Amino acid sequence: MIIGSVNENKDLEKRISITPDIAKKYISNGFEVLIQNNFGEHLGISDEEFKRQGCKIESRDIVLKTSDIILQLNLPEEKDTNLLKEDN
Repeated sequence: MIIGSVNENKDLEKRISITPDIAKKYISNGFEVLIQNNFGEHLGISDEEFKRQGCKIESRDIVLKTSDIILQLNLPEEKDTNLLKEDN
């Protein structure tokens, strides 16, 4: 099962839904964690920190298309809803 998260509108939301520590917990419970490149950069958290915990870094489109669960603090942007993975 893949948990993913993408950057939110930083004018409205500075927080992120997955930190490296949270990602480590998800991964230890058998989930794969996929985040958008530069996900935590505005908070001083590099992609390398996420990778060290076992996260995979991808483009926004790939994260939205392949994740089974999307974690965000706000609702997804309308332009992204057509990219969400459909239930098979």
